[in-house]
Amino acid sequence: MQSVEGVITLVQEGRFAIVTDGGRIMQFLLAHNASLEPQDLPLLKRDRRRVRVDYTEPSRLIAHVAHALRTADDISNERIER
Repeated sequence: MQSVEGVITLVQEGRFAIVTDGGRIMQFLLAHNASLEPQDLPLLKRDRRRVRVDYTEPSRLIAHVAHALRTADDISNERIER
């Protein structure tokens, strides 16, 4: 599994985009067993919180699949507090 850190800039249901420090834009689809729910994403976008995403790159999807998403300063896999 790979990881990336950045700021969420776009949210639509279970999909979101992150801009990394290097300016790369990455698109993600929240996995059904992810560490948070789709309704948590707008809060992270609104607060411009830096997040870390653990993801996989499936061969048949355009977006990466996000399995764990947490604030960058939170190294545990626990759910993000609202």
